[in-house]
Amino acid sequence: MGPSLPAKETASFLGGGGDPERVDRSSQRPGAEDNVLNEIVSILQPTQVPEQEMEVQEPAEPTGVNMLSPGESEHLLEPAEAERSQRRRLLVPANEGDPTETLRQCFDDFADLVPFDSWEPLMRKLGLMDNEIKVAKAEAAGHRDTLYTMLIKWVNKTGRDASVHTLLDALETLGERLAKQKIEDHLLSSGKFMYLEGNADSAMS
Repeated sequence: MGPSLPAKETASFLGGGGDPERVDRSSQRPGAEDNVLNEIVSILQPTQVPEQEMEVQEPAEPTGVNMLSPGESEHLLEPAEAERSQRRRLLVPANEGDPTETLRQCFDDFADLVPFDSWEPLMRKLGLMDNEIKVAKAEAAGHRDTLYTMLIKWVNKTGRDASVHTLLDALETLGERLAKQKIEDHLLSSGKFMYLEGNADSAMS
């Protein structure tokens, strides 16, 4: 048998390299570090979840911005309609005469341009009462003269407020757009009215 090694050298050979208590503490250090890391992760984890959720939700936001309900779409169209109405070209007498009197001269032809079923609704929209409409129908010389007589009563009642634009707007409100266009074309082709070029501050009466 060879010479026996001292106990201290035997421990160094086996990898002890020092005090056994120091070896035990060094062997426990990695586990302690893991515990510290676990505590840090557990503290940071709650703050990371909302950030992840926000990142998931962010791509969905732009798609919602472009979605408009029918009511909102109609609301956005309203300014454009109002702007077109303000830029409407006004009809004025071609001979610079009285607008209401010039319009009255065209009443004879309106019975052929406005559907019969719309005569009375039109006059109500213009401000005639039912009793005034009945009187006008009784005074008319014939069926074709009924609308003419009612329009004359309208002029006599409202005076200068009986404008061509009031008449055209009433037809528009009733949904008689074709009749409105026919009357407008007739007033222009008759040579009695023309468009006022440029922007007008107020409607001609």
